[in-house]
Amino acid sequence: MKEKVYIIGVGMIPISKMAGSYESMCAAAISEAMEDAGLSYEGDKDAIGGIWYGSCVQGMLTSQHCVRGQVILRRLKFEKMPIVNVENACATATTALNQAVNHILAGVSDVGLAIGIEKMFPDLDNLDKFPEIKAALPFMGLSAFWAGCEQDRKEFYIEHWRHQKSELLGIPFEETTVGGDRSPFMDYYAVKALQGMKKYGYTQEQLARICAKTHHHSTMNPKAQYQKDMTWEEVMADKLVTYPLTRPMCAPTGEGCATAIVCSEKYLKEHPDIKDPLLIRASVLISGRDRGDYDQDISGRGAEIAFRQAGLTPVDIDILEVHDATTFGEIYQTAQAGFCKPEHAGVYCSSGATSLGGELPTNVSGGLISRGHPVGCTGLAQVYELALQLRGRAGQRQVKGAKIGMHINGGGVVGVEEASLGIDILEKA
Repeated sequence: MKEKVYIIGVGMIPISKMAGSYESMCAAAISEAMEDAGLSYEGDKDAIGGIWYGSCVQGMLTSQHCVRGQVILRRLKFEKMPIVNVENACATATTALNQAVNHILAGVSDVGLAIGIEKMFPDLDNLDKFPEIKAALPFMGLSAFWAGCEQDRKEFYIEHWRHQKSELLGIPFEETTVGGDRSPFMDYYAVKALQGMKKYGYTQEQLARICAKTHHHSTMNPKAQYQKDMTWEEVMADKLVTYPLTRPMCAPTGEGCATAIVCSEKYLKEHPDIKDPLLIRASVLISGRDRGDYDQDISGRGAEIAFRQAGLTPVDIDILEVHDATTFGEIYQTAQAGFCKPEHAGVYCSSGATSLGGELPTNVSGGLISRGHPVGCTGLAQVYELALQLRGRAGQRQVKGAKIGMHINGGGVVGVEEASLGIDILEKA
């Protein structure tokens, strides 16, 4: 980017099944980010020239379909500044950050706040106030994920993925899955994995080894939803969700809130006491397109734009966070973004190259499959990890000498790829 924009503060609460109210989650994550940026929560709110509030499921859980950010943030005494509500499926938080960056680049203000927040479970104490939500509760989790697909073509997608899977394996779909209440995206990722297995020779064991690596990373992350070490044999032997994916290979449902404060170069120069700013070398947001199964994917196109914007290449990246809604996501996005050739990706990612201490430490946070995937929060959770790493504050999981980090965050599915995708490249200033 020609003009410089910096991240000066980040905050994130621990990801868990029940993380608290929207107000308490926001308050905690914003307070951490403001303290990190050297701003007083009580005295410096007016320094923030705009807020981008990202959430996907809030309308479903609370019936607050509009002005969600204004409602929650006013309770936290954020008033007067523009508040923009953002929704872009699993790419929501990255979209919020991208819009905050563009606000700064446009010269509208010098400081912006991006928020990604998600609750996946309603407040049980208040359910009687919302009988329509109470009635829909048994279906809420799946509805949240189905909302990221074309609503009038749900049945088409179900049958399309089932047909593809049966064709790839040569057996009926019913023999490949446990059934039940899994996210529809698990079938989508299973099909993508099977296509890779057929075309490039990826194996289920490779997926299990990558999964075990990622779960091990999460044992060093105190804010991860799961902090359980697993061997690749244990991963293989666990409950099948939809072949070739076992339960540990699939991201859990969780709740969380992550935030980032961005500023202009002018603001940074006026506040020399700000510690450890991070230069945003690239901030990219693109949408999917109609294409064939093996044409360049949205991740590849997004990465090309990001590297061009940053003036960098894949060899310049020291640490990577990818959108592993299932473990296959690491293989797929690592290859698509140009870190290795597709035919080598299975071996590369399962060889230790993407482990802590390896050539390209990837998802050292624990990734979506173990740190957790609180949908509208996830992109900024990735940014939070990069910020810790580039500042040397990641403790046991610190990547030595990390100076440049990149994250990839996809959202929704339309056709054969994500509906939206965001990428940021950050550098220690």
